[in-house]
Amino acid sequence: MSKRHQVSVNGTSFSARSGQLILDAALLSGVDLPHDCRAGRCGSCIARVVRGVTLGGETLQPGMVHTCQARVFSGLELTVEPLPPVRVVRASVVELVDVARDVVEVVMQPEEPVGYLPGQYCRFTFRGFPPRAYSPTAPIDRRWGGRELRLNVKRVRDGRVSNALGEQIRPGHRVAIEGPFGHAFFRPGQQGRLVLVAGGTGFAPIWSIATAALTENPLREIVLIAGVKSLTSCYMVSALDHAIMFPNVEVIIGCEQPHPAIPELQLGPPSDHLPALRPSDIVYAAGAPKMVSTVAAEASAVHCQFYCDPFEPTFTAADNWLTKAANWLSAAS
Repeated sequence: MSKRHQVSVNGTSFSARSGQLILDAALLSGVDLPHDCRAGRCGSCIARVVRGVTLGGETLQPGMVHTCQARVFSGLELTVEPLPPVRVVRASVVELVDVARDVVEVVMQPEEPVGYLPGQYCRFTFRGFPPRAYSPTAPIDRRWGGRELRLNVKRVRDGRVSNALGEQIRPGHRVAIEGPFGHAFFRPGQQGRLVLVAGGTGFAPIWSIATAALTENPLREIVLIAGVKSLTSCYMVSALDHAIMFPNVEVIIGCEQPHPAIPELQLGPPSDHLPALRPSDIVYAAGAPKMVSTVAAEASAVHCQFYCDPFEPTFTAADNWLTKAANWLSAAS
């Protein structure tokens, strides 16, 4: 018989078998830990290990583990941060705006407020399409309309959802919003310098965090780094123009393609333009996994707080055959 250990999460204890996944043991014991993908990618189930030893599930953040991947190896004491409850809210698309050649802003009106922390993401299911994860963001041009929810969506080749925006998905289209999920959210009440690093539409959660921080403290020291592949993808200029008006905000734009006519653009990915990090810094990164890993390594080297929201490509093979099957069944009925 497997040895059993006592596991405590925020003071609530339960028993787990040696080698059992922490998340599975918690849920079987009636302890509702936050979770989403169950694959160690999304960050929703991250917990801090206060005491004890786990096996697997390591994150880019020292002392933190994915409970969906980490196995019980001894008695454990864990802490998880309180998060808004996961709910499903109905909404309708009200506006679609091409803000760059390959980026569309989607504005939707939920039937009731969607409670999320700046930087978190939700799962959006446009009627008739597979679900996709996006981070709601603050307006890039400071327009705001009550409970409106805004997304920055990159159009990708063969994208089942992104390429339907403005075509099959138009104003009035119904959407189910499930969430929130994610661990890379803004923590109020902190004083350290914020270093915010975004690649492409990873700017969405990063801009949400920046807006929340500047609303809390307009004098907050912030380094805001936005990276794009080419100037035609630089959709966030209005937001950066707004941010640079604050006295302690430094804005850096990294571009992977050189533009000699615009010397302000820094050549290379956003991770190439990190400032010298300090132990007191609080670093967030969102974008391609390689870029996020590079930032994580820099943050780990100086032992500063680090939160990440890596963008994983959505697997579409299942979408393709499921869509074909659904179309066949629809035609046959």
